[in-house]
Amino acid sequence: MNNKIEKLLPKYKSPFLRWWLLIVVMLLAAFGAFQTGIVDEVYKVDVTGLSFLIMGILTVMSIKCGFDTFKLTSYDDITEKDINESYSKAELGWFVSDLCLTLGMIGTVAGFIYMLSSSFANIDVSNVSSLQNVLAHMSAGMATALYTTAAGLISSAFLKVQYFNYSTEIDRLGTEIDDSKKT
Repeated sequence: MNNKIEKLLPKYKSPFLRWWLLIVVMLLAAFGAFQTGIVDEVYKVDVTGLSFLIMGILTVMSIKCGFDTFKLTSYDDITEKDINESYSKAELGWFVSDLCLTLGMIGTVAGFIYMLSSSFANIDVSNVSSLQNVLAHMSAGMATALYTTAAGLISSAFLKVQYFNYSTEIDRLGTEIDDSKKT
């Protein structure tokens, strides 16, 4: 049994296994969010839909990072050209992780604008029903703001961990190439 693991480990190497572990954690978190009704709640109250756009970007970029990590760890003979291509792929990942943060902040602003846009225009303070409608409208805007912020922060964090893992392996392989040139 141990012999089989030792044969597999050099082929796939630990960066890909670390990426896979993070994907399993993400899938468990997504399953928990579905089971507890968080996803349904976000769907109901996020008027912008940015939370789901951000999660879609996380999904696509996580799969891309996995393919890139697998490819990087599968090279038998890696060249400087391969390292440079990998650096540019990592830069895209870092950019998209920041983009997720930015989209989350845009959703925050959009939620606040939605919350405040028409809440106070037609308010009748003597009518309880009018006040209840205003509070319902405000809570939908606030929920949009908070859910998009959370989606942006969580997605960005997951992508940054994946691309840190990927970039560390690129750096390690680049150092190996540099050291082999010196000898």
